[in-house]
Amino acid sequence: MKTLSRAVLSLSIVATSTLCAADLSKTKESIQNIEFVKKVGFTVKDVKDLNDVYAVNASHPKTPKLTLFVSKDLKTVVIGQGFMANGEPIDFPINMAQYQKDAVYTIGQGKNEYYLFTDPECPYCQNFEQKTNMLIDDIKIYVFLFPLDFHQNAQAMSRYILSQKSNDARAKAMHDIANGKEDYKALKLSANDELKLKEQISKQLKLGQEIGVTGTPAVFDSKGKPIQWPNLLKKQ
Repeated sequence: MKTLSRAVLSLSIVATSTLCAADLSKTKESIQNIEFVKKVGFTVKDVKDLNDVYAVNASHPKTPKLTLFVSKDLKTVVIGQGFMANGEPIDFPINMAQYQKDAVYTIGQGKNEYYLFTDPECPYCQNFEQKTNMLIDDIKIYVFLFPLDFHQNAQAMSRYILSQKSNDARAKAMHDIANGKEDYKALKLSANDELKLKEQISKQLKLGQEIGVTGTPAVFDSKGKPIQWPNLLKKQ
């Protein structure tokens, strides 16, 4: 009888979960069809039911990641960051492991994994890079390139790093740049190879934008939660 009761309970939980998922899918479609949402050009990616309102993970051609808050009657839409009563930000977890294959290189072999988007010409990124030796025993960092438009040499530096053939060589190239070396200036590429590297950089930029990177260095934990890099150093 107990076995039967457990089976009925399990079936009930599965049915309820499926129903909730179906309801949220329908809600997602309804929010996507709100006149304002369509007119502005938002794309609804995910929806959370917060009892009083819906929190919506959305994107826009000019802003790849943003949060909307929509009233239950779908008549009011607010754009901005939201917080729970305890101060925790309302966010949408990202399975960052799916991006590991896209990393330019990795640092460290620790159990705790982080994801770094860096601009090789950014002074804050260089400062962080100079201190990564403090972290390698405790954490593992997947490194992505995010050269900012206003840094004149960032693209050339990024191409130099990407042109290296191994993980260690790429990590060393970044470390050398952070310490003032200018070997990147001597890089000679064929037009075809330069085009390929530029395409790789474009993919890195697009990936960062999808996650919500707006500046560097940008560090995220395994669920896509932003981490202040000075705090990461303090933890070790």
